Amino acid sequence: MLVRPGGQWVSGVVSDGVSAVLRMWAVDGSDTVDLFVDGPCRGRGLSGGVHTWADEGDCVYVSTDARGIVEVTLRHDAVVGERSLAFDVSRSWSTPAVEYMNRTVYAIADWKELWGCDIANGEPFLVHGDSDFALDATAGVDGSCIVWNRPQMAWTESASYPERIVSDIAVQQARFSRNKGSFGFIDDSTGVSNVHILGDQIVDPNISIIDHCEHGAPTWGPGQRTWCFNTDGTRVAYTRNEDGYSSLWVFDRVTGSRHRIGQGVHGCLSWEGNTLAALRTGARTPQQVVVYRLNNLLEPQRTVLVRPADSRWFENEVDVELVEPSVEQAPGNVEVPYRLYQPHRPHGGLICWIHGGPNDQWQVTFRSQFTYWLSRGFAIAVVDHRGSSGHGRDFMMSLNGHWGEFDAIDTVNVLRHLQSVHGFSAAKTVLMGASAGGLTALNATVLDASLCAGVVLKYPVVDLVAMLHSDDSFEGHYMPLLIGSEIDAEKRSPHRNAHALANTPILVFHGDQDHSVPLHHTEQLQDAVNDAGGNIQCEIFAGEGHGFRNPVYITREFALTEEFLYSMMKNAR
Repeated sequence: MLVRPGGQWVSGVVSDGVSAVLRMWAVDGSDTVDLFVDGPCRGRGLSGGVHTWADEGDCVYVSTDARGIVEVTLRHDAVVGERSLAFDVSRSWSTPAVEYMNRTVYAIADWKELWGCDIANGEPFLVHGDSDFALDATAGVDGSCIVWNRPQMAWTESASYPERIVSDIAVQQARFSRNKGSFGFIDDSTGVSNVHILGDQIVDPNISIIDHCEHGAPTWGPGQRTWCFNTDGTRVAYTRNEDGYSSLWVFDRVTGSRHRIGQGVHGCLSWEGNTLAALRTGARTPQQVVVYRLNNLLEPQRTVLVRPADSRWFENEVDVELVEPSVEQAPGNVEVPYRLYQPHRPHGGLICWIHGGPNDQWQVTFRSQFTYWLSRGFAIAVVDHRGSSGHGRDFMMSLNGHWGEFDAIDTVNVLRHLQSVHGFSAAKTVLMGASAGGLTALNATVLDASLCAGVVLKYPVVDLVAMLHSDDSFEGHYMPLLIGSEIDAEKRSPHRNAHALANTPILVFHGDQDHSVPLHHTEQLQDAVNDAGGNIQCEIFAGEGHGFRNPVYITREFALTEEFLYSMMKNAR
């Protein structure tokens, strides 16, 4: 999502899960224009990376599923033409960027190479292909991007090409102001991912917005934009991750003043003139497009420009079920943060939910599945075990060599805290996790099965030995850093400890086309638990991958999970 130069329109990709369209909305709500309907790419979560505007606002360049990078031309506010640039259409393209003379478009190919293409004669050329990974093209005088090499990930050790990678520093979201006079980025050189602005003609010395909290999240995909310049580079908008909650701020580079603009998790920040736009969400706020009019920083005016298409999210009976979580800490050798959602009509049931990644975090965003279970009386605890992002570099990196161990220990500590302090019963507690979260849920049960009455999993990581030798193109190389030795992997693989799971009911969902965590993980778990005399129910969804899309399967997942949970609740009486 971006503000079109001039500040009168906001553009973004809208998708119903099947098709997508690049659309723009007038900031005064008066009009809507479809810019491109022929298969624009779709961003991930609150990220973008799909399109960019030329500086005059008369052309937009969009990454597409089948046509590479397409130039769409406008006259006034209407589309008058389009053409495909000469990028190789057999490759995957992301984050187009236009250099300051509007002569060259840069883009990333297959998350590996930075390419440029001359807008006038259409000749593409390779700019950088010597790094193992490349993401988020940037255009100043020449092309730039974020790069990193095996065995690291973008959030553990990376740089803004052509700068060299520095050990133990991760860089993300390098960008220029639209007038190309100012440059900045986020890095974790202070131990926390904060915004840094290089000195320029506006403010001579380098400036760092030093905070105790993170300004960015791990680079799981292209186009994350949790900070941005205004048009002339004099001000910076940025987000603060406050124990999973978030707020939006503006920093004035000239005066050094900071102004809190809004509450909620914001992404896709874009600022032109006095118009700051963002995707915004929260525990009680379904994802929406908002614009802030910043004529006066002391009195920012927020307008909701686009809401979800389904009006039922705004009906009173739904709103009653939406709750804000409290931020808690489970004591121990390491204090473990978690967020606790309490339903309005509780019956004592508790879902302890563990995020995937494992280097990730579930911030306080709108999650329809949370609303579903809260409406049915279940409390929900979301665990930030060691390795989670949002709490500084040291906390995230502390899982290295101990995945499957420290995360499970931390989850057990949270369960004990929930039961001793908040009064939840183990007989009414279920652990839930998907992917890496599934591994953590299983290993927490192995450590102390008395703390929960059941486990619900989606495509769980089970075989750490297989993960240690994974050929996954994005993060397979990272597994040895996370896991450690083959002996460690063997010891922490849940199916090797099936005897400790035999008395705990387990429900597992897995797609047979999952290439990130192949089906054999669940098959090995099923065989091991059955051999140990345990109770495991496995549901295999044909054609599904790492994340379910078929509405029939999603409905079945919820129905079977609900049946599982109420069986647990019935047995607890």
